[in-house]
Amino acid sequence: MYMKKLTSLLVVIFMAAVVVQSANAQSPVSIGLKGGMNISNFSGSDFEYDAKTGLLVGATLEFSVPALPFGIESGVYYTQKGAKVEDSGVSGKVKLDYIEVPLTAKFQLGPPGPITPHFLIGPYIGFNMNAEAEFDDGEIFGGVDIDDQTKSSEFGGVAAVGLDFNVGVTKLNAQARYSYGFTSVFEDDADDGEKNAVLSIALGITF
Repeated sequence: MYMKKLTSLLVVIFMAAVVVQSANAQSPVSIGLKGGMNISNFSGSDFEYDAKTGLLVGATLEFSVPALPFGIESGVYYTQKGAKVEDSGVSGKVKLDYIEVPLTAKFQLGPPGPITPHFLIGPYIGFNMNAEAEFDDGEIFGGVDIDDQTKSSEFGGVAAVGLDFNVGVTKLNAQARYSYGFTSVFEDDADDGEKNAVLSIALGITF
């Protein structure tokens, strides 16, 4: 159900941005799509976790400031986080699905050209859409819902470096992103408990 809601939300945002941009060909607003891979883990705990992989996909909005190497980038992303765990012969995963909305300042690192490096930094808010724990002891494999044990939202910060490839009115981009949660994942933890830490490799296109 939440995936249907996510798809509908991304479509609405993307179509609204198309209308805004179409109304003004010289608009400083760019729209786009972005997707890639997450390598996520938990930080801030004495327990040793291992990294797991996940998906990052969403729609982007970019507001450029004319005549300045600066802009604002935001968007709505579906992002899979969590971690692997192994203890006493039992292996498992904590799988967390979020809808994430970042608001980052984007700086061009050099004059505009066919390839332009950039740097982003800013906060994000994430909404926990699904939480599940999987376990495997070699004989039994199973999964349990842990929505009631995890917080419904998180706040954090994100930084990224990347390259913009300018192809006419279309711009391709590649980014390495690192996000870190300032709030803990689990309900019974104070903010010194497990926090999401995610390295993302993403490719995107803007129009």
